[in-house]
Amino acid sequence: MKATWTHGRAARHPGAVCGADDGPGTGVTGESSLVTFPDCPDAAETELIPDDASTGDPHIMQPLREAATGDTRKIDGVVVDATTPSAILTVYDAATPKTQVKIASLPPTLMASLAWNILNAERVGAAR
Repeated sequence: MKATWTHGRAARHPGAVCGADDGPGTGVTGESSLVTFPDCPDAAETELIPDDASTGDPHIMQPLREAATGDTRKIDGVVVDATTPSAILTVYDAATPKTQVKIASLPPTLMASLAWNILNAERVGAAR
């Protein structure tokens, strides 16, 4: 199977992305340097950032810790900001070792969803 590159929002966006007029498939190519989107000239550069970790990597928390301090990191093809890793690490550091292993084995998108759900539940519970 040959890897293809496309706009990061194309999978989640039902219509055209970045001003293109023919939908989410616009710009799909096997060569990342050929990805061109009218409003996103830097999309190809973002795709070229190597992954620092992937799902199931036993050391996935280290790139998340680095991302939480503001360093740019890409995990499982997703460039992470500083806020989301901070939320993940808050939940991870408060968990038991057995739960930490389970959290670390999740894909980063599920880690983030879990962390935000737990932190939101804590915030709502504290407001009562």
